[in-house]
Amino acid sequence: MRKLLVVAASSIVLASGALPGGAAAINVPPAPKLPAGWSRAQINVVIKRVPHTITYDHGRITAVSSTSLTLKEPDASVVTIAVNASTKVTIDGRPASIAQVKRSETATVASVDGGPAAQATVRTRAPLARSIGG
Repeated sequence: MRKLLVVAASSIVLASGALPGGAAAINVPPAPKLPAGWSRAQINVVIKRVPHTITYDHGRITAVSSTSLTLKEPDASVVTIAVNASTKVTIDGRPASIAQVKRSETATVASVDGGPAAQATVRTRAPLARSIGG
């Protein structure tokens, strides 16, 4: 597991933009493979001698607006995460907007240093035929 987190953290690269505290924005890698049922993971990294914390939240979407996404996580906790125009949204692997996200879908959201979501990866429910087949 430690090796996996190091690989994920080492794939972070610098990009343009700003984060709280004046830190440079970073492109956030997808969440590392974590055990089933996970809710939240935090990874601490240092980029150009500046420490950052990447927080991944995972759960069922209970509310969505142009400024926030609320998740009910597998441990039953509820978390509301700010989103903005810079949040990169994908739905089933395709680029999307926050306006296309719907309640009851599953999302993994990554934020950096407590700021708004840098990315939101959304998965729709599997079609009935696929879920029956396993």
